[in-house]
Amino acid sequence: MNAQARVDALQRRLDTENIPAIMISDVSNVRYLTGFENVFDDHANVALAVTPTLTIIYTDSRYAEAIEAAAAGTTWTLVVPRETLYIDLCEDLEREGIEYLAIESSVPYGRFKFICERFGGNVQAVDQWVEKLRQVKEAEEIDRIARAAALTDRAFDYLVRTLEPGMTELQIALAAEVFMRENGSEGVAFPIIAAGGPNSSRPHAQCTDRPISEGDFLTIDMGARVQGYCSDMTRTVVVGKASERQIDVYEAVRQANEAATLQVRGGLPGSQIDAVARELLVSKGYGEYFGHGLGHGVGLDVHELPRVGPSARDSVLAGSIITIEPGIYIPEFGGVRIEDLLVVEEGGYRVLSTSPRTLIEI
Repeated sequence: MNAQARVDALQRRLDTENIPAIMISDVSNVRYLTGFENVFDDHANVALAVTPTLTIIYTDSRYAEAIEAAAAGTTWTLVVPRETLYIDLCEDLEREGIEYLAIESSVPYGRFKFICERFGGNVQAVDQWVEKLRQVKEAEEIDRIARAAALTDRAFDYLVRTLEPGMTELQIALAAEVFMRENGSEGVAFPIIAAGGPNSSRPHAQCTDRPISEGDFLTIDMGARVQGYCSDMTRTVVVGKASERQIDVYEAVRQANEAATLQVRGGLPGSQIDAVARELLVSKGYGEYFGHGLGHGVGLDVHELPRVGPSARDSVLAGSIITIEPGIYIPEFGGVRIEDLLVVEEGGYRVLSTSPRTLIEI
């Protein structure tokens, strides 16, 4: 991956917008622009100052050695702050004659207030500049996500072969995480969801010590992380023999997943893809039980651009990676979600998730 090309794209944007400098402090955006992997964690004290001619990396002593090694061969400057990171950053930009600065709109208010005071209010909050660059993946990024998706499929297959009534949701989530870590995942892309019985009607349920039992829906939502990049997949199974109602709910979700997937192609608004699944579930009588958007982008973060939902007006671009994840969630009865990971292409898509979509009884 060509990190310098990414920084170059940001510098071109600065030139186009006639802005002399930008500060990037979102950790995933710093990772993207630098290409650093396994250098700092999600809570690292790190920031970039980028001007049309300079790239300065600020961090503290905990990460300095790793960043210095990762930046070898670049023209970037590493600064380990003399005081605090943002004081040094402001002082360095002031020495460069910078009087006007752009910062990410996502920065915490306290940081925004401090920088505004230093630059006399000459600060512009910019929205998702780097996030929009991240939407379209390079070939190596797609490869990493595909490897994470393959590992997630293997973890699901392992669970199907080893799950049995009496295991708790917490034990199931732990088994999935251990399998993925033992087989090459750097960690989980997000806290694994294993939601059985009535807990499965909560889309982002918290795992409990409740044992799964005969007749339960069991929804498993998980993702691996490979060389910094995430995967995301969900499958729902039935513990024991599925009832007619469970089969009907499951089949409605499966059909919604299939119908929406068939619509995916580069240039289509995310809302249009969402509408296909939503209208099908409405026609089946389950529209009120599908409350979230159909999908989202996946990359360095498990939730990123593009959005795929009722209000997603922007087009899904070829080269982006998205989820398709319709669901039905009926309180006290349970829920079903089937989530796949797709590479968007000019005239269609490529599905990365290969786990079965047919109903599995365990």
